[in-house]
Amino acid sequence: MSATVLTRARRRFGRMLIPLCGVLGFAFLYVPIFFLILFSFNDHIIPSLPFRGFTLEWYRELSYDFVMHDALYNSLFIAFWTTLISTTLGTLAAFPLVRRSYRLKGASQLLVLLPMIIPHFLMGVALLIFFSFLGVPLSRVTIILGHVVFTMPFAIMVVSARLHGFDRTLELAAADLGANPRRTFFHVVLPIIMPGIAGAALLVFALSMDEFLITYFVSGQKGTITMYIWSLLKDGIAPRVNALASALLLASFVLLLIGNWLSSRTSGVEARR
Repeated sequence: MSATVLTRARRRFGRMLIPLCGVLGFAFLYVPIFFLILFSFNDHIIPSLPFRGFTLEWYRELSYDFVMHDALYNSLFIAFWTTLISTTLGTLAAFPLVRRSYRLKGASQLLVLLPMIIPHFLMGVALLIFFSFLGVPLSRVTIILGHVVFTMPFAIMVVSARLHGFDRTLELAAADLGANPRRTFFHVVLPIIMPGIAGAALLVFALSMDEFLITYFVSGQKGTITMYIWSLLKDGIAPRVNALASALLLASFVLLLIGNWLSSRTSGVEARR
C-alpha cells in the first residue's frame, strides 16, 4: 500500500515539475524585459523600486535626440539592404545545397554555416583587415557587407528547411501541364516557399539591427543604434536606454505580428489552391 502511495506521489510530483520548469524558464526569459519596460516609466534617474513617480520624460527625450535619430536611420538603412541581399543570396544558395548532389556537398554545407559559429569579434577583426588590405574606406557599405557575411547562413538555413519539406511532384505536375521552368518557379515553387523566405528576411533584419561587434570594427564614422546604446552605457544605465529598448521591443513585437500574419495568409492561399 505504501509503495502505491509513493508511486502516485512521484507521478503527481512529475506532473507538477514540468509546468513549474516551464514557468521558471519563461520567467528567466521575460522578467528582465518586464523590469526594463517598467523602469522606462520611472521618474527617478537611478532604477529603483518602489517608484518615486511615473513619467514619460525619457520617451520625450528620445523624440528630440537627433544623434539617436541618425543612428536609428543608419541601422534601418543597413538592416534593409542586409535583409535584401542576404535573403536573395541565401534563397539562391539554398536550392543547390538541398536539391543537387555533388562531391564534397557536406563540406560545402559546413563552410556555408561556419560564420554562424565563428566568434563575432574574430569576424569583425578579419573583415577590418580584409577591407584595409583592399583599401576600402569604412562606411555603411562595409557594415552591410559585414552583416551579409554574418546573416546569410541564417537565411540559407531557414529557406533550406522549407525546401526540404517541398513536394517536388508539384513541379512535375506543372511541367506536365506545359509550364516552362521559369513559370513553374514563379507560380508554383516561389509561393510555396514564401513563408520560409519571409521568415528568413525577418530573422536577418532582426540580427542586423542587433549586431554590435562586427559593426564596431567596420563602421568607420557611421554609428548604429547598438553603438549609440553602448555609448550611453559607458557612464551607467541612462533612463533613455530603458525607453529606447522598450520602443525597440515594441517595434520587434509588431514586426513579429506582421510576419505571422503574412505567413498565415500565404498558408491560406496555398490551402485554397
